[in-house]
Amino acid sequence: MLLVGALVGGVVGGSVGAGLGRGGLSGPGPAEPFVSLPSAPPAQATSPGPSNESPVVDAVRELAPAVVTVVQRSSSRDVGSGSGFIIDPRGYIATNSHVVSTQQGAAGASFEVIFSDDRRVPARLVGRDPETDVAVLQIEPAGRSLKVATLGDSDQVPVGTTVVAIGSALGDFRNSVTAGVLSGKGRRFPEVNSQIFLEDLMQTDAPISPGNSGGPLIWASTRQVVGMNTLVVRETGSEGLGFAVSSNTVRQISEELIKSGRVERGLIGIGYQLNPRAAGVVITQVQSGSAGAAAGLREGDLLTRVNGQILDAEHPLKTIMLRFRPGDRVRLTIVREGREQQIEVTLGR
Repeated sequence: MLLVGALVGGVVGGSVGAGLGRGGLSGPGPAEPFVSLPSAPPAQATSPGPSNESPVVDAVRELAPAVVTVVQRSSSRDVGSGSGFIIDPRGYIATNSHVVSTQQGAAGASFEVIFSDDRRVPARLVGRDPETDVAVLQIEPAGRSLKVATLGDSDQVPVGTTVVAIGSALGDFRNSVTAGVLSGKGRRFPEVNSQIFLEDLMQTDAPISPGNSGGPLIWASTRQVVGMNTLVVRETGSEGLGFAVSSNTVRQISEELIKSGRVERGLIGIGYQLNPRAAGVVITQVQSGSAGAAAGLREGDLLTRVNGQILDAEHPLKTIMLRFRPGDRVRLTIVREGREQQIEVTLGR
């Protein structure tokens, strides 16, 4: 389980041109507000199929066989664990990047996944993307038919609908199921001092404990995965808020990792802060020699659109930039000294 310090409100920053990792995380004292980044496994159920019971029961019954425990091992012992879920019949499993980060264990750590029937199978790390906290593992199906979880369209799931989280509560209580509602979409998580800057998050009040990282957040009525449980924000005396990477981000990043083992982004080369009063981001830094510098971007420019797409909570800059590759030309709309301008940028690496 990873812990970071108290949630910091207000204007938050980001970078489009430099990787944002999860290193250097530390835990606060017990009386302080804290944020826990979960870690763990699945929920058992009988054979899939509709029933006369609630949509939650039906969703768990159908998708629990697709959820696995992800275990990191070093020197023949377990050094970390988390959840994952099967996204492809070829044995590809989506999980959180921080679950499979070797920073948790010794160099040369290996991975295993544990199915709900306690079978342990070796897994290899296909790739990980710390900026979105998404990673992909692969197992050999070995002739077994694997239950695959369907990734739904997170843009379509309505706020207020019932969602289900499957995972290993507190890392010890395997196959735990919790339910709640989708409380919000397009959330950002700013924790200024820990280098974490996640966008396009799904918020839920379904109880999520340390041990749930990498597990699915399921739209109960459709039995589709609409998020990957990633972190919990708590203050003393509160139950906490759960956040999940959206399924659309999981799908896009997973596809790239399966294809090439890494995510290659077209970079502008700027640092920025969210605009506290309206849409867009305020450029706080332009890296020397970057694509942004070559195009004439300046500190203090307000970047409001990319190729006509307005930048707002549901369309954050980091997520929009996932669409582009080095060498792509994009049109940026900026406001400088009160005047709107269009600037063409050829993205770098």
